[in-house]
Formats: sequence, C-alpha cells, structure tokens
Amino acid sequence: MMKRLISLAGACAMLLSGGSAFADAVTIRYSSWLPTNHWYVASNIVPYLEEIETVTEGRVKVDILPKTVGTPQSQFDVVRDGLADMSWIVVGYTPGRFKLAEMGELPLTGDTTSTGPAFHRLYMKHFADANEFDGVALLAVYTGSAGHVATRGKKVQAVADFKGLKLRSASNAATEALNLLGAVPILKSASETYELLSTGAIDGSLMIPETVVSTNGIDFLDSFTVVPDGLFNTVHAIVVNQDKWNEIAPEDQKAILAISGEKLAKTVGESYARENAKAFEAMKAKGYAIDTLSPEEGDRLKTALSPVEQKWIEAARQKGIADPAAVLAELRAASARAND
Repeated sequence: MMKRLISLAGACAMLLSGGSAFADAVTIRYSSWLPTNHWYVASNIVPYLEEIETVTEGRVKVDILPKTVGTPQSQFDVVRDGLADMSWIVVGYTPGRFKLAEMGELPLTGDTTSTGPAFHRLYMKHFADANEFDGVALLAVYTGSAGHVATRGKKVQAVADFKGLKLRSASNAATEALNLLGAVPILKSASETYELLSTGAIDGSLMIPETVVSTNGIDFLDSFTVVPDGLFNTVHAIVVNQDKWNEIAPEDQKAILAISGEKLAKTVGESYARENAKAFEAMKAKGYAIDTLSPEEGDRLKTALSPVEQKWIEAARQKGIADPAAVLAELRAASARAND
C-alpha cells in the first residue's frame, strides 16, 4: 500500500511539474501548397511527416492543414509569422531573398542524386551563419532536380535557338540566364504552367522532366532538350516556426534533424529520378522530339551564362562569404559523384 501511495505521489508531482511522461504532444500545423496526392508530397513530404511522429514516439505530431495558408510564394512568411507552423518553400519563388541558397539554382551545377544532399551539407557548413532563414528553424535545404527546356513548334538544339522564345522561368538565376540567351522569361510557379501553356501565352518552359507530366503540360508541348548538368535547378527548404520548434524537447529535435537534412534530400533526389524516368517514357509515347545539347553547344552555353555565376559570386562575397567560387566548385564536384 505504501509503495502504491509513493508511486501515485510521484506521478502527481511529475504531472504538476510538467514531467515528460505526461506532457501533451507538440502539434505542428503543416501548410501544403501542393495537393497531398501530388507525387512530390505523397512520396516525400507525407512519409517524412509520419516519420517525425515515429522517431519522437508520438511526442511530436504533424497535422496537414486542409487548405493552403497563403500562396506558394508566401510560405516562408506564413511559417515565420505563425500562421502555420511548418511548410516547404521554393527559394526561387522569392528572388533575391535567400541569395546564398540561390547557389543551387545556378546553371550547370549538376544533375545527379548527389546534388541535393551535397547542397544541404555545403549550405549548412558555409552559409548557415549568414542566417538567411531568420525566424524559422531550417530542417533541410536542398536542390530538387536539374531542369531543361520543353517547347512546342520549335526545337532547341543550339544556343541561338533560345532567341525570342517566351519561356516560363523557375528562378531568379534562370530568368537571368534566359535574358542572356535572348529569350523572354516569364517567372511563374510550376503550378501556373498549365494555364500558361494551355492559353498559348508561352512557347515553352524551363522544366524538370517530371513537371511536363505533373503540370498536365504534356499535351501542349512537343520537344524536350536535355542540357547536360542542367540549365537550372530549384532549391527547396523545410522550415518550422522558431517558437514552435522551441516547444519540442531537445532529444526530439535531435531525432527530427537526424531524418531531415541530407537524408531527406537523398530521398527527394531518388524520387525525382524515378519520376523523371517515367516522364521521359510518357514523352516518347506522345512522339516528342527528345534531344541532348551537343558538347559544342554546351561550351557555348557555359560561356554565355558565365555572367550569372559571376553575379552570384559577387553577391555572396557581399554577404560575407570569403570564397564563394570554391563552395560552388565543391558542389559541382560532389554532384558528379552519383552515389554521394
């Protein structure tokens, strides 16, 4: 009887003091600006959020909100200001805001599943102290998949073929690249691609192969040109409101970080590879002309686009980075290793 009383007294004391055995779970409200049945969310985000609950043994729960809070472009502000607790953002949707992270958007940075994990590792090593993501906890920052060129009515087989084409751009760096190539860039999110294509507002788009299918643009295009190492890339980040993150116990924060970062980036890269392969098969079935830019044209492209790289290097120096070119070179070297 005495042992039972002691046990009950201890339990009550723990309850009154907020002991972890009785603490309520921390619930994170996740804002998803893509439908949960979209392959990216279904293959990457949903399993990741479920794993957060698993590794914290239910002490952290993630609820996907039924409606998007804000717009794709405003997700960082939504999370920072506590309108939602968590989301994934695309850096390119707010050009210039995350200047160091824009390294991953630069032309010709690589096109392998190594790129995303390497980018996260290098960003956290060299750029994290610049605090570009102030107001949120940065769980992962990584590249998606290298992008190329999809058009209708005109094939892009040479640098000169870009001239005059109205093309959707995916990022600030891609917009600068298209301007240098004489094209007419229109910076819009991937979710707006269908409307642009179906109304004939553009001649084509800079696209990751899978977006030809996932944006339902496949019926409005007829050519796809692969640019070795990618004409552009996108940078994604998983962010949590800082105050909400601080509610999570340190051991649970550690468990969450262990499944984020490079691990999540690798998962995303592999899922892109699978979806891109499916997309090429779908394009072939539709009779697309699928070409790869020749080495000679690739050299011309590299020369033409060098100002984009130099502009980023100078901007990074102004942010206090001693040798941005060396970090970029390290990213390209890591990207070349297919199983980083």
